[in-house]
Amino acid sequence: RLEREMAALRSSLVAPAPSALPAADHTSCSTDLDEEDDFQLALESIPSQCSIHQGPDIECDDMQCSKEIASLCRELDDKHDKIKHDEALCCDSLREMKELNGKHPTSPQLRWRLVRVMFEIGKHKSRAGVSAKEILTEAVGYAKEAVEMGDSNSKCHLWYAILLGDTCKYDDTKMKLTKGIEFEKHVKRSLELDPYNSTALHLLGRYCFEVSGIKWWEAKIAVTLFGCVPQSTYEEALEYFLKAADLNSEWAENSLFIIKCQVALGRTQEASTWAGKLRGRPGTDPEILAQIDALKL
Repeated sequence: RLEREMAALRSSLVAPAPSALPAADHTSCSTDLDEEDDFQLALESIPSQCSIHQGPDIECDDMQCSKEIASLCRELDDKHDKIKHDEALCCDSLREMKELNGKHPTSPQLRWRLVRVMFEIGKHKSRAGVSAKEILTEAVGYAKEAVEMGDSNSKCHLWYAILLGDTCKYDDTKMKLTKGIEFEKHVKRSLELDPYNSTALHLLGRYCFEVSGIKWWEAKIAVTLFGCVPQSTYEEALEYFLKAADLNSEWAENSLFIIKCQVALGRTQEASTWAGKLRGRPGTDPEILAQIDALKL
């Protein structure tokens, strides 16, 4: 069933022209919108990236490179999962990644892995109450370079989208909405190349979730900028989160957004069931548990 769904998803994802407003299948124009939370697309966690994709039927597009680079990337992926929770080790890795990118300046595989380390350092800084704006802004530039070097590499598009979403918090509403359009375009391109990536499915769900709750004044700005307002539903967002969960059932942040969608749709019983699973799972992030408690299920 999952393979059939992913095949259908892959055929439906058509990346829009870079110069145009991304005309997503789920968008239409409207200005009748309710007030909800701010438009935010930042992720708090990223699942293990050692598995480049989670489907059996497609070749790993990230490893279409020299044997030397492919071997190096496998080592880096294995190492990253071991060091990402330690800021000092991440900083050591950043120096190593900049060195490797200097030796291999045209490798999109190494460029997006540099971005990944910078993302983790940014998270460490944010948790410590230190501004991560400088390093994340620098990472956006590297991520854009990765896309330019590797347009057919799903991970390049994925990490560019992740950094666009993560830097929205530093922007005014106009820039947030502009980044949101770019975010959607690159997530869709990533999924077009690899529909089995749970992170990309979650990101598209996040886009749909945020668009579903866009504020009326954000809508007016979007109309001024783009001529229409991106539209989606919590039901559509939920579909993407559930597909991501089919591929990666242990990702707590994805489960949290399944719960949020169920609450928004008035499905309290289903939300409570998912909340119970998270509460009973050892090692669940306290911040996620606090968000669940705030929903008063």
